[in-house]
Amino acid sequence: MFEDFEINRLFEGTVHEHPHFSLNVEGNEYKGMIDDNKIHWYNPHPKQTLDQEQVSAIESKIVTIYGDQLEK
Repeated sequence: MFEDFEINRLFEGTVHEHPHFSLNVEGNEYKGMIDDNKIHWYNPHPKQTLDQEQVSAIESKIVTIYGDQLEK
């Protein structure tokens, strides 16, 4: 589905703390942030090159991975 997934915790311990992530899909790099389990994509948005079904599957997987990391 995607490769090279990373979550970075910027501004940890402050009111501006939001997990930022990056990932690679089919050779394209996408970045975004997670706020209240909602994904906010930076440009380029994956919907510009992927169909909605793929984007939904990727977002679901990201939220699952993020939730699993919170439990650790």
